Amino acid sequence: MDYLPYLILVLAFLGLFGLIESLIMLWSGRGRSEAKRLKQRLQIISGEIPEGATQRLKRGAYSANAALDRFLKQFQQLDALDTLLRQANQPYSVAQVLATMLGLGVVFLFSTLVAGSGVLTVLLATFIAGMAPLMILRMLRRSRMNQIEIQLPDALDLLGQSMRAGHAFSSALRTVGVEGPEPIASEFRMTSDEISFGSSVREGILNLANRVDSMDMRYFALAVLIQSETGGNLSNLMLDLAKLIRERLKLRRTVKVLAAEGRLSGWILGLLPFGFAGLMSIMNPGYLSFFWTDPGGWPIVKLMAVLLVIGVIWIRSITNIRV
Repeated sequence: MDYLPYLILVLAFLGLFGLIESLIMLWSGRGRSEAKRLKQRLQIISGEIPEGATQRLKRGAYSANAALDRFLKQFQQLDALDTLLRQANQPYSVAQVLATMLGLGVVFLFSTLVAGSGVLTVLLATFIAGMAPLMILRMLRRSRMNQIEIQLPDALDLLGQSMRAGHAFSSALRTVGVEGPEPIASEFRMTSDEISFGSSVREGILNLANRVDSMDMRYFALAVLIQSETGGNLSNLMLDLAKLIRERLKLRRTVKVLAAEGRLSGWILGLLPFGFAGLMSIMNPGYLSFFWTDPGGWPIVKLMAVLLVIGVIWIRSITNIRV
């Protein structure tokens, strides 16, 4: 029995799904109007220090080799990859990730060519293998950011109580960094170290908001920066903000539960064609042979793939409710 057509269908689905997921994540990360407004507000409050003069000096090495590091830093597009590694808290360098992506792509390219696969299979396998490290890093970042968002209200409570007990703001940050849970403790500890080693509170808080890709953390940074300009009781502000974030998390969980049925329906409808094809190939191997033996079969397969992708995007847009 020839399994190549089934392999092509599976690889085509995975390739399209991975491409759509990457585009959706890219759009959601850069296209949120609320995030843009908060970022602009932070830049206005901070005096808009030119990033070209400061951020380039603060970036870590992209490679252990000095010549390669200078070469890679010429490409500003790699800044996003360096930020992704920092937010995912991975010890790898940009050069290592690029080498892994290139190596996996080359391995799968030659493997599929040696196996005699078609052009579509070769391209999809190479694309999926090359993009796999980025997808893994995105999943690690998402998991870490979710943990930080859950831990943030308790961290703000500890921050506010420490300042009520008489600690200065930088000392209260250090308390959260020492006594708080990971991974949020390391972020507050890094901010406390930056302030202790000469950075201003404004710069340290802005760096924290840039490191942590979270709307709630931006609210925290915005509150601290506004309070530093206008004055007020910062400890009460932190406690009130912690309550607000807790209520926001409760509402987000409620919406997630209410949308769970829709997401489950999307998974079932998305996997049902492949499950049916696998079952029919076992029960009646010749039943689906029409799609790759008859000239009119492949256009039907392409049409079904397009409709499946449209359905996945549609269901995702309906169930992905932002709070």
